[in-house]
Amino acid sequence: MNNEEIKIESVSPYVGVPAPVYLEDDIWFGPAPVRSQKQLEYMEQERVIKEQEYEFESVEIEPINIHQLMYDIATESSSTTLHIDPIGGSENLQYMYE
Repeated sequence: MNNEEIKIESVSPYVGVPAPVYLEDDIWFGPAPVRSQKQLEYMEQERVIKEQEYEFESVEIEPINIHQLMYDIATESSSTTLHIDPIGGSENLQYMYE
């Protein structure tokens, strides 16, 4: 076989865990080295992003009584199936297992 006949497939680049942008103090390896200006700026951006995420998470998106509100909306415009004989919907399941 000739070297020209061997088709070498492209080798994928190394895929692994990237090095951290900055090191933190470690109980095994000791204190982190002095941080560069770029690392300090990155840390500040990271802090701001985490604060924004925390503020977003702390905003109440859904009221505590959401189930009652949904029930009220569903039943305000028309009657429920309780007036039908036999009653409809999941109410029938109560009678099947009694």
